[in-house]
Amino acid sequence: MKPPTEQAVVQATSRCLQQQALRARRVPLGRSHFVFRVELASGERVVARITRADRAECFTGFAYWRRQLAGVGVPVPRVLSMDLTGLVLPWPVMFLEQAPGDDLCNVYADLTAAEKRSVADDLLDMHHRVRGLPSGSGFGGVAHYHDLRCHARWSDVMEEYFTGALEHLTSAQRQTQAVARIRTALRGLGPELDRVEPLPYLIDATHQNVLVDGGRVSAIVDLDELGFGDALYPLGAARTGLLARGPEADCIERVAAPLCADPVRRRMFDLYSAIAALKMLAHSPLSVTGPPSADSKLGSRLWALLDSFATAATHKE
Repeated sequence: MKPPTEQAVVQATSRCLQQQALRARRVPLGRSHFVFRVELASGERVVARITRADRAECFTGFAYWRRQLAGVGVPVPRVLSMDLTGLVLPWPVMFLEQAPGDDLCNVYADLTAAEKRSVADDLLDMHHRVRGLPSGSGFGGVAHYHDLRCHARWSDVMEEYFTGALEHLTSAQRQTQAVARIRTALRGLGPELDRVEPLPYLIDATHQNVLVDGGRVSAIVDLDELGFGDALYPLGAARTGLLARGPEADCIERVAAPLCADPVRRRMFDLYSAIAALKMLAHSPLSVTGPPSADSKLGSRLWALLDSFATAATHKE
């Protein structure tokens, strides 16, 4: 699937919103959709998300979970319009209000210690609000409560994440000791993983998709699915994403602390962080820039984190 042209997005925006759109710019957001920021003649800016026809349920899922999450007080952007027919563009398209702020990973280095604590407090508050939603009938990310794609066990979700990432790595990368250690940790922690309950969590609220404005969380912007299982997983991804770009991830450690108070839970946190690193190193067909090269600063840092977290996940105290 080739990305739509900016002119096509401008025309689609004008048609769906019944307002004149002036220009669109593709931005490097997301691994599953094409994302554009669109400027309207009114001066307002909106976000256009475009995906493959076989992924149209992502947008209906966004609208569904947006209503659920707004109902419990989680800040989420409004859906302005959506077309799944293929008449406006050859692909499903969704238009959202542009929430203020930038991804946590893009502003983290500039946050003060007090602001990092405020962001952590906001994330903890959202965690408790999301837990106010009903539990799921299974595990993993789903588009709605009756989605039959859920897994029977949380360990099945982790195995899917792991094997899915491996499919997009080179043969040499799949043979590394870090990958072998993740396999060992998945086996060793299997009983603990299977004790996880299908509780709701924000599956994509990591170092990305958490917008920060003025030192506070302003919005959660990726809602195609809600996760059911262990809320430590996205925190592991956030920790990896921040550490790959800077020296610390204290904000995420503060959020994770109540969820991993014993050594086994800490090992699970390390396993999640390792699997997240592996996923970040894998290719995604709709990614703007592709995975980081192994010899880049980001790629080298991710491989080092992968090795460190995978080792920690296999270490029994």
